Amino acid sequence: MKLLVSDFDGTYYLNDNDIKLNNKIIQEFQDKNNLFMLSSGRSYKSLKEKTIEYQIPYDYLSCCDGSILYDKKGNIIEMYSLDKSIIEEFLSLVKYAKVYTIQYSYPDDYYDKPKNDTLIGCNIVILNQDITDSFINNYLKMQDLYPNYDFLIYSYHDRTFYCLKNKGINKSSTIRVLKDKLSLKDKDIYTVGDNDNDYYMLKHYNGYYIGNPSDNIKEVCLKGYNSVSNLVLDIIKGTTR
Repeated sequence: MKLLVSDFDGTYYLNDNDIKLNNKIIQEFQDKNNLFMLSSGRSYKSLKEKTIEYQIPYDYLSCCDGSILYDKKGNIIEMYSLDKSIIEEFLSLVKYAKVYTIQYSYPDDYYDKPKNDTLIGCNIVILNQDITDSFINNYLKMQDLYPNYDFLIYSYHDRTFYCLKNKGINKSSTIRVLKDKLSLKDKDIYTVGDNDNDYYMLKHYNGYYIGNPSDNIKEVCLKGYNSVSNLVLDIIKGTTR
């Protein structure tokens, strides 16, 4: 049994025609007793809507950058909750920059205001032109003050996400859960992505990239592909290296 874990935006989905072919090849992959997981920074609600819209044949969904894992029936297999006590301190950083939005991550979705539910992450989102040195410096200082938490930075073309998570929680976290649950070997786990939030899963397991990502992504990957379907065909044939 093999497990393929794919990022969604910019990886599994490039355009409507590409994703139709991906679905077809993934179904062939699953028919050979293999498993497929989508792993995304999206919330469960958002990612689930995409699987319905594009009829994606998945076995598992990993959401909020590895903070929560669902099976195909929508059951939570694993969840990493965040202690609310640090949130006030984390949010004090907003005084150092013009903030685009704040995302509170809950099991079902992201919200722009806190609610009475299990918190699994928090993101301060700033447009790139509004990032200040004082914000960066104070954000980095928190890394030393709170060693039990990870302060992650995910940069995109127009905005940057400054994320608070429990230590070591990223897209690799939910893969480890499935690895142990299903008694999988590292050599039988394949990952594919295109951006910084995919880094750890690409580094820790057989990693492949789509398109032309940053050099640090390329450095931890075995090879690049122009489509997930082509990668899956090579996995089936055993010719990925």
